[in-house]
Amino acid sequence: MPGIVRTEKNKCKQCYSCVRHCPVKAVRVKNGQAEVLSERCIACGNCVKVCSQNAKTIESGIDKTLEILHRKEFKIAILAPSFPAAFTKDICGRIIAALKMMGFDEVWEVAVGAELIGEKYEELLNNRFKPPLISSACPAVVNLIEKHFPSLIPHLSPVVSPMIATGRLIKLEYPEALVVFIGPCVAKKDEMKQVEGVDAVLTFKELEDMIFTKNIDITRLEPSCFDGPLPQKAFRGFPVSGGLFLSLKDPFNFSRKTVIVDKREDVLPCLESIDSGEYNPYFVDILMCGGCVEGPHFKDTNYFANREKVEEFLLQGDKNDKDRDTVSEYLMHMKNAQELDLTRRYSSKAVFLKSPSEEDIRKILNYTNKYSLQDELNCGACGYSSCREKAVAVYNGIAEIDMCLPFLLTKEIKEKKRTEEFNREMNAIIDSSYDGIFVSDGEGKTLRLNRAFARFLGKSPESVIGLKADDLEKSRIIYPSLTKLVLKEKRRLTLIQETGTGKKVLATGNPIFDEEGRVVRVVVNARDMAELNHLSREALDFEKLKTYMEQSSLELNQGPLPRIVSISPLMEELLRIALRVAAVNSTVLILGESGVGKGLIARFIHENSPRKKGPFIKVNCGSIPESLLESELFGYETGAFTGARREGKPGLIEMAHKGTLLLDEIGDLPLNLQVKLLQVLQEKELTRIGGTKPIEVDIRVIAATNKDLRKMAEEGTFREDLYYRLNVVPLVVPPLRDRKEDVEPLIDYFMAYFNKNYGMTKSITEDAMKALVNYSWPGNVRELENLIERLVVTSERNCITIQELPEFIRGKKPPLQKITVEGIMPLKKAQDLVEQQLLELAVKQCNTTYEMAELLGVNQSTIVRKLQRFKDKQI
Repeated sequence: MPGIVRTEKNKCKQCYSCVRHCPVKAVRVKNGQAEVLSERCIACGNCVKVCSQNAKTIESGIDKTLEILHRKEFKIAILAPSFPAAFTKDICGRIIAALKMMGFDEVWEVAVGAELIGEKYEELLNNRFKPPLISSACPAVVNLIEKHFPSLIPHLSPVVSPMIATGRLIKLEYPEALVVFIGPCVAKKDEMKQVEGVDAVLTFKELEDMIFTKNIDITRLEPSCFDGPLPQKAFRGFPVSGGLFLSLKDPFNFSRKTVIVDKREDVLPCLESIDSGEYNPYFVDILMCGGCVEGPHFKDTNYFANREKVEEFLLQGDKNDKDRDTVSEYLMHMKNAQELDLTRRYSSKAVFLKSPSEEDIRKILNYTNKYSLQDELNCGACGYSSCREKAVAVYNGIAEIDMCLPFLLTKEIKEKKRTEEFNREMNAIIDSSYDGIFVSDGEGKTLRLNRAFARFLGKSPESVIGLKADDLEKSRIIYPSLTKLVLKEKRRLTLIQETGTGKKVLATGNPIFDEEGRVVRVVVNARDMAELNHLSREALDFEKLKTYMEQSSLELNQGPLPRIVSISPLMEELLRIALRVAAVNSTVLILGESGVGKGLIARFIHENSPRKKGPFIKVNCGSIPESLLESELFGYETGAFTGARREGKPGLIEMAHKGTLLLDEIGDLPLNLQVKLLQVLQEKELTRIGGTKPIEVDIRVIAATNKDLRKMAEEGTFREDLYYRLNVVPLVVPPLRDRKEDVEPLIDYFMAYFNKNYGMTKSITEDAMKALVNYSWPGNVRELENLIERLVVTSERNCITIQELPEFIRGKKPPLQKITVEGIMPLKKAQDLVEQQLLELAVKQCNTTYEMAELLGVNQSTIVRKLQRFKDKQI
């Protein structure tokens, strides 16, 4: 059967006040909303009284009462003896008049029923009822015992309440009569459904609402008087604390063994002590509230003032009291008074909660960070008196596990920190975007823009935020307005806009919709047209590079490394520049450590140049003896020197005609030959040894060295004019230690090559690969190539392990770079420089800012902030 108390979910604000004040915890919280469990509820109405949001409502008796008033049967309203506390003194008689105007034929006092059951209690107590005798006048107490203390049912007085007694008397006198009880008690509505006696129950508040609805001006009514028999004065005081005990007339010798319980906080401890056998009174006059004058209706009134009003009516009475028969006289005139049944039977309705194990409780407590007794604060914010009581409720499904204020506050603080960190990171990401990003609301008002977009506009972000799309367009800051068009069309649009600085940007606007289909945000992504054109040219270069790399993968028959193997951004950028340089005839100077692949870069330039069909002549200036170098480079005529060929010989420079000449190790070229080389570069002609006739040569010169030619020029060991002639386009090939991402592809390449060359199927373990990647490779690619060949040839196993690597590779980590200071500078600047260098190294080594933070021993937010600061300085 549905309960009489319900929750309006749209009003419930998760304050848990109803849980906190429910004496039997008959409130289940589900999805943050409180609902009353009818099988546990005792209908005390306290949750209605304490709900600050008025989210708790009781089942209305108005409709049932209106239905009764429209019927032809005899209709009697019975007023609870607490009615003087509900209305002002001059209104009480007019309330009776209003009830009769509404259609009631008579209005009785429920104090009549109180007198009837008072006699029954006297009989029970005189007949030595097996103690303790627990009064049953309060239906909330009866519900409490039936549902939560069923073992005390034998001690419940088998007597109905004053409301039921009054109703049964009326129905015995008027068998067809319809009876409506009016009082302050919520539990009476529940009692009406369980015990026969009345047909409807109204609260005083519902009576006021009905009077208002029927437009009855109660102040204009003449006061009326009660009908029915006249109760004794003592029973008009029934609704105050101890009212039942005070109304008993016979002198009993058990007064010291009588207990009056009239406070909600005392009811449960009293019944618990009786149930456990610790307390054994003779008679228990018990009410859930502090008397009925403190019931749910009296939410914002004073208990003592209410009690005074009842006592005043008790003493003064009604003006027609002298004209009414007493209850005793009324019963004497009734022919069938002996048929009046005032007994009541009870049954157990207990639904006990399941008892969780200690392990189950610990799991629930641990979820809310309660791992010890010290963590169990027992603050009561959840509505339960202890953390363990709440854990039992969670186990039984009547409480939510996260109903814990300290836990939620801690969780909220952590979530707030995570959100702030996420927002900072997102802001850093948006601001670091190379594309311009512009966000406006559904009205076209600027909400935010990143630095790139502000750069397009030539404005600071702060000066633009808050401006509307119309303002930006009219002031020619950016036009035409893409935001206006997107708001109008409600779809993605792309167009070219022009800014006040003269820039043209390609912009795409995207609408963001809410659940009702309204545009709430417009996000514009923009790119500088000049930069797009530049990217287009780079894309063409990339296609050429891709074609070159694809061809390279097919040419495995030209030596261990005939083509460039690389995936690093450093090498990719180098190759992009080399590709652009290849298209012209400028002299190129390739710099880099020994073994980095300078010769491969030179060949790459040649094979992507207009001279690719011509010869590619490589001269190692350091490997040819100085006595022979001149003749090898410039050639000689017949009889030029002893031992010369009779027919003469063209030099390597001459042989490179219409092609490319690579002068490797140019730093080792003797000074006397540097003069002759400079002449060739300047005049595009040479003269053979022993010859007199100059020979024109059409060559493209590429020089390569691992030496510092600038320093050599300053020291006089290399001609300065030749250095500047060669250093037209310098290309620096990075060492392998600076592009560790290339180590693994190179290892795979060399393993495949030597396996094929030697007819083997060797592989390498993951830990060995990791050790090789972490090695510093001072000899660069050449050292790596030689080591892989040695491992493939000498390894006895098919899988090369880390134990087979040289000790200097597996036993040592790459040496740390030392920090050196070459001159005096401000300390702050020095700190910034060190931070910047460390961040640059960390960026190369790590994939995410979280990895960088762990490597450098700082928070991830610090990494994001410092990266952004250095990026801003570069801008």
